[in-house]
Amino acid sequence: MGVFSFVSLALFAIGSAAIQVPYSYRKPSIDSESANNFFGGKKWVVLVAGSDGWNNYRHQADICHAYQIVRENGIPKENIITMMVDDIANNPRNPVPGTIINQPNGTDVYKGVVIDYKGTDVNSTNFLKIITGDKKAMQFIGTGKVIEGGPRDRIFINFVDHGTTGILGFPDDLLYADELNDALKTMYASASYRMVLMYIEACKAGSMFDGILRDNTDVLAVTASGPRENSYGCYCRSQSGPYKTCLGDLFSVTWMENWDATVSQPSTRKRTVFHDFKECRTNVTESNVMVYGDFKTGHEPLSAFIGYKTHSKTHLSAEPIMDITNEPKNTVSSRNVRENTVQQQLASHELSFSERRRLSTESRLNNEMRLIIDTALRTIYSKVVKARPEIKSKVGDFYEPNHLDLSLDVFPCYRSILNKITESCFSLPRNPYALDRLTIFANFCIVDKHIHQMVEKLVSASCSKVQKLNLRNVY
Repeated sequence: MGVFSFVSLALFAIGSAAIQVPYSYRKPSIDSESANNFFGGKKWVVLVAGSDGWNNYRHQADICHAYQIVRENGIPKENIITMMVDDIANNPRNPVPGTIINQPNGTDVYKGVVIDYKGTDVNSTNFLKIITGDKKAMQFIGTGKVIEGGPRDRIFINFVDHGTTGILGFPDDLLYADELNDALKTMYASASYRMVLMYIEACKAGSMFDGILRDNTDVLAVTASGPRENSYGCYCRSQSGPYKTCLGDLFSVTWMENWDATVSQPSTRKRTVFHDFKECRTNVTESNVMVYGDFKTGHEPLSAFIGYKTHSKTHLSAEPIMDITNEPKNTVSSRNVRENTVQQQLASHELSFSERRRLSTESRLNNEMRLIIDTALRTIYSKVVKARPEIKSKVGDFYEPNHLDLSLDVFPCYRSILNKITESCFSLPRNPYALDRLTIFANFCIVDKHIHQMVEKLVSASCSKVQKLNLRNVY
């Protein structure tokens, strides 16, 4: 890579105010959308909310909003594949049953959404088969829709959920960075796309691509957070009103509201992915919106991936899907959404005695289960560093792990340890709180790719009592 390319990447890493990209990456100034249509390329959209439960309301709200945008922009239903558990719209806690909103007093973004994979069909195995076009494997699951892409097609993947070091979550399993990378390599080898754009909303989302995603395969990933930081929910606390949770995620809401605000402007059609990235990077201040992969894709219009609603001469405006507001957004770290909501409610003077007692009990029990999780994982850590004292200075402390760089060859070790924890201790996918404690185990594998053989034995010895508790939904 040349000097100018190196400088460009450095500028992205520190969040420069202007997009600086080497001249060698710049493409000829043509109407890419017209060229794409001329050559017959299709647009495919994959929308994934990888969680369930009312506390994760914001994930499904984001995905429903994204669905409304791409449908308004003319993406055919048959080219949109949606995965979401679908337990929010008709949840008993929903103050307006049958609807989902993505901003205070917002319009219903659930109406008309076609969900291809619901409930237990929302898992990492199905997701990987969908994006790699394994139609046979998905034949009797959900609608069976997969990406049936070709060399002229463009693919937009919007994934919203919990995450941690090298991992994205699903309700009952985990998606590892090497698995996603293998799927992208399969897609590239089979010429199933011209370009891929991914928007990933999750804590530590950058760790899925940092040092992993190649820069010459026409794949670009924009993430809500860097490799070592949390993403943030928004429209939380008082702004959520009777919903008593966060209505959206800050990065997701930002890019979609930016689109809604400019949908009536003719220039929006040519607004590039990098332009959208810069706007998000400027407006999302709690975490660092990052970009990884092939920068050529960043110079393409965002509309080349998510479509654009054309306007006739007699109707030059379009209604935004959501009202645009300049009101500051109440934000909460995605790790603390439910805990923050409970504490806010307990601080209220309007709670009934029975409701206050219920929430106090919930908070106390959750804290007790957090302690159990911390104790179990810390015990494993302590036994490892006792057996291998020289490793502690390299991996860091349990609560403050060192910042080590992931590489693809650490994942067999990492996955093996986490599978053993889920098998012998408690389900990692089912307990979001535990995800924030996993970096230390990635560090073990970075330092020694064969350490899992020892760690697995220590897991079994540390978790015999914990497993019987069947911990679930610890936030």
